[in-house]
Amino acid sequence: MYERIYAAVDTRAPGFSLKDENGREISLDVFRKGKKLVLAFVRGVDDAHTGEQLDYLKDDYERFMLRGADVLAVSDGSISVNKALHDSHKLPFHILSDPDCTVIKAYGLYNQYDKLIGPAVFVLNEAGVILFRYEGKNPSDIVEDEEIIKVLEGDTQSRPGWPEKG
Repeated sequence: MYERIYAAVDTRAPGFSLKDENGREISLDVFRKGKKLVLAFVRGVDDAHTGEQLDYLKDDYERFMLRGADVLAVSDGSISVNKALHDSHKLPFHILSDPDCTVIKAYGLYNQYDKLIGPAVFVLNEAGVILFRYEGKNPSDIVEDEEIIKVLEGDTQSRPGWPEKG
């Protein structure tokens, strides 16, 4: 038996609609329309690793925006948990609630024990095609934001020899 990856590089990202930290419905396709998107998956808990990932994204938010990208985070937490995370970290982007893990499963990030395998980041282009996929193997395995910046500047995983070491 093989493991199926649902959301692979060079494929269109699965669409979804989820509620944000204020209970408002946000559709992926409507939100990202005409812009690149950094789509981060975080655990729905306020621990050091989740906080670290959210803070990295917050700290580089302006750099992402300057490269034509916005940020959305998805967690398995409830709206109230995400509201607390959003407010305590003073985030400039939304955290969407996926308590039944429908979206987490669609992106191939679900496991039955922890719900979310590890922190993950996808970068989507303006057409919703996945340019980059990073799947952490444990809660502390967080992608370097510099890798995200490289992708936003045009360096993608679909290019032979990616990433170049230099």
